[in-house]
Amino acid sequence: MKYLIYFYFLLLFFGCTSSEKSNEIQFLELKDLVVDTLYLEKDTLTKNLGINFTHFQTDSGEVLLTFNQYRLLTYSFPEGKLLNSVKFEKEGPDGIGEFIPGYFIDRDKIYFLSQDQKVLECDWKGTVLRRIPLPETPSERLGSNYTALPFNPLFKSEKGLFIADVPFVLFDDHLRYENWILDFSLADSSFNHISFRYPTSARQFLQDPELGQYFHMFDTIEKSHWISFAISDTVLKIKENQINMFPLAPFEQLEFLRGTTSQRGEWTAFNPNFESSKYTAIQKDYQTGLIFRHIRINDGNLEQNIKSKHAFVVMDSRGEKLAEIRFSDLEFSPYSFQTPDGLYFPLGTLFIEDNIPFVKIDFSKINP
Repeated sequence: MKYLIYFYFLLLFFGCTSSEKSNEIQFLELKDLVVDTLYLEKDTLTKNLGINFTHFQTDSGEVLLTFNQYRLLTYSFPEGKLLNSVKFEKEGPDGIGEFIPGYFIDRDKIYFLSQDQKVLECDWKGTVLRRIPLPETPSERLGSNYTALPFNPLFKSEKGLFIADVPFVLFDDHLRYENWILDFSLADSSFNHISFRYPTSARQFLQDPELGQYFHMFDTIEKSHWISFAISDTVLKIKENQINMFPLAPFEQLEFLRGTTSQRGEWTAFNPNFESSKYTAIQKDYQTGLIFRHIRINDGNLEQNIKSKHAFVVMDSRGEKLAEIRFSDLEFSPYSFQTPDGLYFPLGTLFIEDNIPFVKIDFSKINP
């Protein structure tokens, strides 16, 4: 009998050890995950290329496309040579406006959000093919803000485009509103919504242009939507109208600091507190299937040479936290673009006159 008890004890011991190991959180430095560098060629008109690149496989090879300073730029991949530059007009029959809130590059088209609440469908040669009005805003919304900025990209849907409506500042009425993500048909202008509500804790941060934001990511494989609120440790996963919530916070305590408002004549100025912690974009590495959420833990001071602290909290598609990855914004930008070769991040400080460097990050070192 005592041998049987000993056998069960061993099973319990190894079972607990295995469970503890599977729940162990890895702590990593982003610089230790760099495996390669991509250099994209600059021309005399290019200062910065941003991070919004789209990868395509063409008959003549792999390319990266981005829209920069009213030009559609095409790069060879992975060579990084600038192959083509097409200028778009601001005014006239093919004018796309003075300010572009966001864009999405498709196989043979590019879609722009315009300031006058339209989607502009253009070809890659700079011709405006259609101007499609977006739905009118309901009164409880207090004015829509369809935007892909900051870092709320447009995503392709079965109908057309998923477009985030992100409040510039959060008001009390917004806490009762829920139709935040527009699923807009480019064929007939019909639409649905991906619906969710802000957490009640957001009431503490009303009228703050930083802490009233949310960030949206559409998982093109799982067909699920992920929502990261600037002030909430919890993220939302929305799939087939079902909402699941997952805690996804760093080990370090965050401090959310509400901004202030001030009157400037008849206008109210909203002043964020840049020393505040803040959750931002949620992204996915389709090679590993891992999802990572960016956090600005605290802000630095360039005059005193103090680096700001940033982190990614990494999870799998089930919402289980796997790792934390630390870095500073002087080292890396926290926003990436996807290629079949992996994810690439802009370097924070390295400046090269003729090229802009992007580093490839290998997330496969994170144990699922």
